[in-house]
Amino acid sequence: MAEARLSIRIDAGVKEQAEIVFQKLGLTMSSGVNIFLSKVAAEQGIPFSLTLDRKKVLGEDTYMFEQAAIALVREETARYRQSEKPVARYDEEKKRPYLEYPNGQREYTLDKN
Repeated sequence: MAEARLSIRIDAGVKEQAEIVFQKLGLTMSSGVNIFLSKVAAEQGIPFSLTLDRKKVLGEDTYMFEQAAIALVREETARYRQSEKPVARYDEEKKRPYLEYPNGQREYTLDKN
């Protein structure tokens, strides 16, 4: 693999904070930026966020609300599945929504352009 050098200007405070996060994740600044750019190229967009502790990032109240919402969605999805009706889902790999029938069959609902 050929290597290239990248020189960028960023806010010194942002750089310092990112270095701390990368260090806690066991990464160097270079490896963190490489991971990010590889994902951007592969997914053709801003792909993800790396966080250390979601509860800490969101705050206790927001985190607990989020967890309650996730649990409610899971309960409702399970209840709806028992009704023999399809459930709307999203395929992360194909980046497309689909309907999932109780027998496991998938029906993709939108054509991919």
